[in-house]
Amino acid sequence: MTWHEVWRRHCGDLADHFPPPEPGRRLSVLDLGIGPGVSGIGILERRPDAWLVGLDFSAEMLRHARRYLALAGCHFPLIHGDVTHLPFASDSFDVLTHHSFLYLLADRDAGLREMYRVLRPGGHYVMLEPNRLGSVTVVPKMKGPFQFRLSMLLWRVVSTGFGQFERTELLDLLQKHGFVCERVDETLDGLGFIAVVRKPLVADPLRPNL
Repeated sequence: MTWHEVWRRHCGDLADHFPPPEPGRRLSVLDLGIGPGVSGIGILERRPDAWLVGLDFSAEMLRHARRYLALAGCHFPLIHGDVTHLPFASDSFDVLTHHSFLYLLADRDAGLREMYRVLRPGGHYVMLEPNRLGSVTVVPKMKGPFQFRLSMLLWRVVSTGFGQFERTELLDLLQKHGFVCERVDETLDGLGFIAVVRKPLVADPLRPNL
């Protein structure tokens, strides 16, 4: 459903919000809930200078990802893991990213605690999440192949069941966990948000241990 150029290009849009790499080192990126790998492939098409790691809880999805990486001639590590217990040291990554992932988490607080932990101070967290105020009526008018419009329709239906976000709700959740908002923009004709937040350079001593 997502193995086509339009979907990869939308995934690549996340990389437009990544910071430039520091001189002499590659930007380290953790793509959470990578599923069949299309988001990671799209990101590296846009930012081939990045060192990317993909993580997913589903071993079956990672099996699909290995197949699609081979088809794309793309190579990066794939990790079977749980976002609520990330298998990485603190301050490991310059960027965290995901496409349609946070809304699926049953325990968002636990996931966000771990994301905050593994992101280095000053690092960026870039995500695409469904907008509750978007309208499914835009789907037939969206540009792209029928396969893309069908995937958008299914995404809208599934995300309605799991829980979508309003802008203020998403920002409140992220700020609750210590992230500082840089921007939240509508995308996909209003069906989604691209949110860009960062981890402060200096930890807030008053930040609650949630």
